[in-house]
Amino acid sequence: MRKSLIITLIAGAMAMLGVASCSKNVYDEETHRQLIKYFSAVDSVDQQHEWKLSEFKSYRYQVPSGNYQQLRIYSANPLTSSKAELMHQIFVSGNQSGVLSVDVPYQITTLYAAIVDASGNLTVTSFPASQASTETFDFTSATTGKAVTSALQTYTYLFEENYPEPGDYDYNDVVLRVSQQRTAVNQITVTVTLSAVGAAKQIAGCIRLVGYSYDTVDSVYTTTGVTFNDGINDQTLYPFGDIFSDKTVAHSLLMKGRNQEAVLNLFCDAHWAMAFNLDADYGLFTRKKYNVIDPNSDSYNTDTYQTRATRTLSYVVTFKNDDYTISRLDNFTLNDIDPFIITYYNGGNWETHVEQFKSAKVLANYSVASFKDLPWALMVPTGDFRYPLEGNEMGYRKRVESGAVAMIGAYTTTGHSFGEWAEDHTRFLDWYLYLTNASMVY
Repeated sequence: MRKSLIITLIAGAMAMLGVASCSKNVYDEETHRQLIKYFSAVDSVDQQHEWKLSEFKSYRYQVPSGNYQQLRIYSANPLTSSKAELMHQIFVSGNQSGVLSVDVPYQITTLYAAIVDASGNLTVTSFPASQASTETFDFTSATTGKAVTSALQTYTYLFEENYPEPGDYDYNDVVLRVSQQRTAVNQITVTVTLSAVGAAKQIAGCIRLVGYSYDTVDSVYTTTGVTFNDGINDQTLYPFGDIFSDKTVAHSLLMKGRNQEAVLNLFCDAHWAMAFNLDADYGLFTRKKYNVIDPNSDSYNTDTYQTRATRTLSYVVTFKNDDYTISRLDNFTLNDIDPFIITYYNGGNWETHVEQFKSAKVLANYSVASFKDLPWALMVPTGDFRYPLEGNEMGYRKRVESGAVAMIGAYTTTGHSFGEWAEDHTRFLDWYLYLTNASMVY
C-alpha cells in the first residue's frame, strides 16, 4: 500500500470513528476494517473466529442413595492431584438426579465427578469430557477419600485499551484473573484478581452476570468489606459521567445494565484500584503502568512503571429465593460471566468485551464492527497465563515478499502459535501452553 494511501486511510478512519459515538450514520465500517487490517499483527483472520478456548458442556448425573450434600466437577482427580481445579459445585441430596453444566477448556479430555458427604469425604469417578449429555455419571466403581487442596477454576482475561482504534496486541492494558464458585443454594462467589494495568488512560471495569436480571439479586458484598473503589476521589469519575453520574451508583457493587441485567461494579479507575498504597507515590496519585515491565530491565523507569502486588477481591452474590433462579444456578459457570472494561473516546464511552459478548452494550451504546480481526480482549482458560510485557506482541505472523512466514512474539511456536490459531479457529487451540520466549512475558 502506498504511503499516501495509508495516510489517507488512517486519517479517514479516525475521522469516521471520531464521530461514531455522536451519530451512527457517519460510521464507515469498511474504512474501519481497512485501518484495522493495516495495523493487524496477522495476515488473515478466520472470519468464523469466536476466540474461544473452552466450551460450555452439560452433563447428566444421578446421586446414589446416602447422606450426600454436594456434587463437584474437577479438572483432575482431587484425591491424588494437587493440580485439580474445582470447576463446578452444586448442592444435592441422595437419589437426586439432574443436569449440571461446566465450562471445559478444549485441552481437558477427562473430568472427575465427586459427591461429598456430611463428613467431607469425596466419592470420585472419572468420565470423558466429550461424554454425551444423554449419558449419566457412573459412581459404581468410584473411589472414596479426602480431597487434597485444590484451587478454583480460573480464567485470565486480557484487554487492549484503545477500542475502536487499532491495538498494539500486547494484551496487558488490563489483566484480570476470574473464578466463580457456588457457595450456597442461592449464592455464588466471584473472585477477581487485578494482575496488571498497562494502560495509559483511565479504565473502568465491570462483570455482567449474563442473563441474570438485576431484580433477581438480593445483595452483593465483598468478603473483606473493601472494594477497588475505596477512597477514590469522585472527580475521577467524570470521563464516565453518563454511567457513574450518580455517585451512589459509582460506589455500589451492583449496577443495572441497559437491558436490566445484573452488573458487578469492579472499579471506576483501574490505576486507582492497583495503586491502593499511596505511600509508594509519596501520597500522590499518578497514573503509571503496573506489572508490565521487568524491574531489572533497562526500560524500567519508576516515573512510568511500577511493580505492585496483585489485588484480589471476592464478591458474594446472593440471589432471591425463587425456584427458577435457584435451578438456573446449577448451570452457572464461567461462561455466564462477562468481564469487560469501559474506556472514554471522543465524547463517548466504549465497552471492550471478549468476542462472544462484543455486542452486549451493557452500560454504554457504541458502534460494533461486524468484521473479524484480532480482538481487543482475550480469554485464556488458565489462571497463571503469562501475558506479554509492554511492547511485546502475543504473536505476530505475516508473510514477507518471498512468501516466507515471519513470526515474532511470546507465543510463536510453529504448530502451536497464536498467529496460526488466528488464521484457523479449529486448530492450534493449545497455543497458550507453548511459551516461546520467556523474556517477552511477565
